[in-house]
Amino acid sequence: MNRFPLSIAGLDPSGGAGLFQDLRVFSALGLSGWGVPTALTIQSLRGVRGASPVDSALFSAMLAALSDGGRPSSIKIGLMPASLVGPLSDYLDGLSGEVFRILDPVFLYGTGGSLHSPQDYREMARVLFPRVDLVTPNIPEAQELTGAILERTPEDLVFMARRLRDQFGARAVLLKGGHQAGEGERTDLLLTASGERLFCHPFLRLPGIHGGGCTLSSLVAGLLARGNVSLEAAVFEALSHYQKLLSKVTGEERSVLDPDLLRRSFSDPDVSS
Repeated sequence: MNRFPLSIAGLDPSGGAGLFQDLRVFSALGLSGWGVPTALTIQSLRGVRGASPVDSALFSAMLAALSDGGRPSSIKIGLMPASLVGPLSDYLDGLSGEVFRILDPVFLYGTGGSLHSPQDYREMARVLFPRVDLVTPNIPEAQELTGAILERTPEDLVFMARRLRDQFGARAVLLKGGHQAGEGERTDLLLTASGERLFCHPFLRLPGIHGGGCTLSSLVAGLLARGNVSLEAAVFEALSHYQKLLSKVTGEERSVLDPDLLRRSFSDPDVSS
C-alpha cells in the first residue's frame, strides 16, 4: 500500500505558506506528499486579505478519497477553520495509531488577522489536541490558549507547555520561542511524556518570515515519514534544518524560506545536514 506524508492546510496563492509550502518541504526531503486544503486564502507576502473555509462536505469527501490510493505515514495539520474540526476529528479517529499526527495550531496570520474567534480557537484545541501526537504553537498562540502573560523565559515555556498538556490534553508540545524578547539566544521547548528538553539557537536579526511555522512543522512530519527516527530526534533534526534555512535569509523584505536549499543534504548521503 502506498504511504505518504499528508498536509491538511490552507492554500496560500503565493506558495510560501500552508499546503504548498508543506509539499515543497516534503519534496526537499525526497518524499512525494499529498494534500487536502482547509481554506482558500487571499494573500501575498504583504499580508492576508481574506480567507474562506472549504465546504465541510467537500472536505470530508477529499479525506475519504485518500484511502483509494493508500494511507498517510504522517500528517501535518495547519490552518483549521472551526467548521472543519468535526470532520477532521472523525477522520483522525478512523486512522491507525501508526500514523503520526502534528498540529500547527494557527491562530493569527503572520501579518495579523485570524480565521478564529478566541472561543473557537480554544474549542479547536480542546477537540484536536488529544487526537494528535504533537502540537507546535508559538508563544502568542500558547498565551492565547493558556491565558498566561509571561516574560518568555525558558521557565515560562515549561509552564505554558505543561498547561497545554494539562488543560487541553496535548500529548507532546513543541513550543517555539521565536517571539522571545530582546536579542539573546532563542529557546524552543519540547515537552513529551519523558520530560522537557530545551533547544537553544543564536539570535538572528531577520525580516518578517512568511510560513515559518508551516515549514518547521512539515519538516518534523516529513522526517517522521521517512521512518526509523524518534520524535525527539526528528524535532532536533527539523530545528537544525530550520535554523539553516533562517541563516540563508537576506535583505530587508518579508521573506519565504526555501526548503530546496536542503535538497542536496537528503539526496547525497555524504553531505552533512
